[in-house]
Amino acid sequence: MRFKFQMVALAASFGLAACNGSGGSSGATGGGLSAADARAVDTAYSAYESRIDNGDLTPTSPSGQAKMAGYMGIGNLGDDGELTALGELNMDVDFDAGTTTGKASNFALYSGDEMTREAGVSGALDVDGTVSGSSLTARATGAVSDGESPATVDVGLDGTFYDDNGTTLVQGEVAGTVTDDDSGDVTNVDGGFYATEN
Repeated sequence: MRFKFQMVALAASFGLAACNGSGGSSGATGGGLSAADARAVDTAYSAYESRIDNGDLTPTSPSGQAKMAGYMGIGNLGDDGELTALGELNMDVDFDAGTTTGKASNFALYSGDEMTREAGVSGALDVDGTVSGSSLTARATGAVSDGESPATVDVGLDGTFYDDNGTTLVQGEVAGTVTDDDSGDVTNVDGGFYATEN
């Protein structure tokens, strides 16, 4: 199954109303991963989920500092639910001070099981939060747009740190709101993320 982030439909929010039509590469602009890289992210997330479920990965409470990189996903976009937004997630985590900061950026839209890249999404989300033991709690906020419909994103990240054979992994859920800056409509959103220590 594509992107097991347990996400809800967003209709035309996240500033992506212009991308809800027939799709295709004609709307592809800006950054984002290639289709092959997006599929690899999907595979990696599913593998982490399976290892957490079967007990291969167990929670850990790290110390010191770590730079972590991974991905944030929001799926079931558009009227037909066939679009997925995927962006890169980078965080600086200070386990001793109990803080984390970072950015989610380089978003793009993908469709179908093959993760065909449909369009880039401009803008970035600032990540700011806290760390306590094996838990991460943060918010990601910022403005995004598909070039026609700007939106404001305000989501929470709720994750757990795991020890992956000596490498720190954080994996969790995303939930919050997206506000269409033109209409003022607010949509509740769900998603998922993961990041590993560089």
